[in-house]
Amino acid sequence: MRYRKLSLEELKPLDKEFIDFLVVNGVSAKDWTVIKTKNPKQADKILDAFSEVIFEGILRKTLYLTYQSSIEILTFSCTKEKIYLAGIRYEGNRAKELGVDFCNVNFIESILDRTPSGIKIFIDEKPYMEVREDEMFRMIEQGCNISDGKLFKAISLASVD
Repeated sequence: MRYRKLSLEELKPLDKEFIDFLVVNGVSAKDWTVIKTKNPKQADKILDAFSEVIFEGILRKTLYLTYQSSIEILTFSCTKEKIYLAGIRYEGNRAKELGVDFCNVNFIESILDRTPSGIKIFIDEKPYMEVREDEMFRMIEQGCNISDGKLFKAISLASVD
């Protein structure tokens, strides 16, 4: 499997899409009920295929990813050929004492206007090491979230100063 099977929690809001997927693949509601009870392996294969379709669709549309912790933000612009990084990190050992918290929107806004010492803003780029969607999926599984790109753009602009 290229990605992973969607969890029950992830499948619930996709009920309509799953029904459409079954119909497109020639599986009626009655057939699905029979498959689930009499052939669980076949049901699993269908769920695997549906999961792949959903992840592939989401990842193809995704342009930005963000990883955020209390001491750093890593934002990524995922273009067709390359992945661009705009990051901001506290480089020191007094983060709590100084009130460094990259999970706090007010803190982020304040340092983008005036970068205090110990805060490093950086940008980088690299080609994908694997297929774009596979690399993005791995990043999401490791803690990145899909984002709207506003933070990437703000950090990129702040790095120019």
